[in-house]
Amino acid sequence: PPSIGSQRDPETGQHMPVPFLEHRVNGQYIIEGLSAGFLFSLGGVGFVFLDWSNDKVVSKRNRYLLLLSGVLCIAIAYNLCLLFIRMKIPNYMNSD
Repeated sequence: PPSIGSQRDPETGQHMPVPFLEHRVNGQYIIEGLSAGFLFSLGGVGFVFLDWSNDKVVSKRNRYLLLLSGVLCIAIAYNLCLLFIRMKIPNYMNSD
């Protein structure tokens, strides 16, 4: 499978690189799969940070840093995954 696709620009007629295979949920380019896998891993690391913050030997400052970084990792991964879905399937979960 190709790493990225290409699409002809209707105005200029030149080929543009396309990182997402639109309108096909079960088809993807290599870059799309790698970046989605990274985001799922980032969310998993966020949950690991949240688990580490509950350890008894962690100081108060490090506990707050682990909580903050865990919540940030989860929030970033969640929002970017939603962005990827909306790029892949236009008008996904719109209330139009």
